[in-house]
Amino acid sequence: MLLQKIRPTHKGILLVILSVMINTPIYVNAHETEFPGEKLDAIFPNAKKFVQRSVSLTKEKIASIEKDLGGKLRKEDHKPLFYIPISDQKKPLGLVLFVDVKGPHGTIDGSVGLNMKGKVVKVTVYEHKETDAIASEKFLKQFIGKGIDDAFKVGDDIEAIKDHEEASKAVALMPKKTLVMSYALFLKRKPKTDEEKKPQSEEKPVELPEVEDLKELMSLMIDDYFVIVDYFDKGEGKAEAVTSAKKLAAYTKLIADFEPPKNADKTEEYTELQEKFSKSLTQFAEAIDRNGITDETRKQWEEIDKLVNQSHIRFKGEEIDLESF
Repeated sequence: MLLQKIRPTHKGILLVILSVMINTPIYVNAHETEFPGEKLDAIFPNAKKFVQRSVSLTKEKIASIEKDLGGKLRKEDHKPLFYIPISDQKKPLGLVLFVDVKGPHGTIDGSVGLNMKGKVVKVTVYEHKETDAIASEKFLKQFIGKGIDDAFKVGDDIEAIKDHEEASKAVALMPKKTLVMSYALFLKRKPKTDEEKKPQSEEKPVELPEVEDLKELMSLMIDDYFVIVDYFDKGEGKAEAVTSAKKLAAYTKLIADFEPPKNADKTEEYTELQEKFSKSLTQFAEAIDRNGITDETRKQWEEIDKLVNQSHIRFKGEEIDLESF
């Protein structure tokens, strides 16, 4: 049914761009005894399996994360390795990051689990040279339920362990770092404050239907793709084309929420492609909303098709210059 919706001249192209922008999994069965199986189980005991997602941070991403974090990342943080728990229904449950921080007496080794709403579900401390209290349930449970808008500030929303304030601050950095990195890498927008919302346009956000799996997401994207194609073919339906372009940009950001297909070694390229594709579609939507069909918007649409075709080439294993996009 999915392939029947695709016109012959475009068959496979959009499917490929949707595929190549997704990272490939390395499966770790839940309930295994070797690292990190037992530790992952302790965080998400209901997961059927875990998908391993590796990311190499660009200099720009590092700078952005450090700005939001208010401090420097460790060298080890430049290539984070995330684990995505997958349910029996093949849906992601959240993510886990094994993260180290520097304490007063050495490295503190631990992990943080987030749910799909971006809230902390568990913080664990494994190895350390601090007081045992930093690994206690009493101290760690205060992080549960906190999200990107919480301060994680000892003495404010976090109660320090008596006489061990610096160690407490180090542990509080673990969930904060995990949240900042996750939002930056997986394109989850940080909620705006009331003050930030005021000067913005009164335009209503695009409403997206709930999507059960990747196949359904691809089907929706294909439908919107051809709304835009028809607009350029017939010169009618500008409002619908604008909405479809905005929906495509939004759908692109949802791709990483689903269990990905193949090619695990191309993570960095896929992340960059996904960001560029979404950004290009957003700019294109703004342009056709403002100017309709012009030489400029035709060129933008051609560039989007070019990106699709370049991604097709990349999927086949041939090298391309990502900087030329």
